[in-house]
Amino acid sequence: MIPKFFRVIFSLYFCLLFVLPAKSRGEENWSSLEVPPFIIFYAENDKAFADETSSLLKIFYEELSTKIGLELNDTVQAFLCPSEKSFNELTDNLIPDWGEGVADPVHKVIILKSPSQMDDQNHFPKLVKHELVHILIGHSAGNPRDLPKWFNEGIASYLSADERVSSGEAISKALLSDSIIPLDEIDGVLRFERTKAALAYEESYSFTDYLVQSYGFENMVYLIQELQTEKTFAHAFRDIYGIDLFEAEIAWYQYMEKKYRWHFLLDFKNYLWISILILFIVVVLVIKLRNRHTLKKWDEEERWVKS
Repeated sequence: MIPKFFRVIFSLYFCLLFVLPAKSRGEENWSSLEVPPFIIFYAENDKAFADETSSLLKIFYEELSTKIGLELNDTVQAFLCPSEKSFNELTDNLIPDWGEGVADPVHKVIILKSPSQMDDQNHFPKLVKHELVHILIGHSAGNPRDLPKWFNEGIASYLSADERVSSGEAISKALLSDSIIPLDEIDGVLRFERTKAALAYEESYSFTDYLVQSYGFENMVYLIQELQTEKTFAHAFRDIYGIDLFEAEIAWYQYMEKKYRWHFLLDFKNYLWISILILFIVVVLVIKLRNRHTLKKWDEEERWVKS
């Protein structure tokens, strides 16, 4: 079981949720705070969190627009949901229970659980940044629905520096059990249970990190910019990296084998059990040697008595 605080975040593209004005959905009496190009909707008891969210969005937007060269030309609505019920209402119950935020680049909407509803409030800034990356990347793409899930989640986790998916712990265990998820299957992450979802997000981050380490961050920026054309993702990827996705995935597998194979030993629980096992083996060997020594001594004493 993954730690309680590990709740993965992801993007979801809605078709019907925002046909009506967003603030009219649900039963909450929403207040609003406008910080162009963002409008934050919140419950009155979340006013302090709304102020924090507005500051975070402003800071992260300036940083990301400079770093990846993307800007917004429309208003983005962000909702701070004060309860599980309001979150489920706004997302039409489409989000697994491990989700804390979603982004819809098509309609330019971000829906977040209020920090008051999160297990780890300290993670809230990275949640905001993660979802903002989805908005920027999806807004720039010709057809955001065609973006591979590994890319969408990998680049968002990479740019938000999410340490919860960068450890490689789940990947290390999957390598041992030969259960690595092929990248194209990560598109079905909404149907995954928590442990498999955690692995999917670690893999998405890892593949993105591999591309940056191997080819440089500038090529990732070029790929993002290339998505603004009419090219398919696979075509844009090959133009930028000079290899197709299949070749890149094979190379990444080799990269994972070297980097993550023994990471599971760094997990304290695993290390503790391995230490206990080693200690048990040592104790058994010591007892056997001691018994053998005792039997040998008795045998010598018996021969001495007989002589």
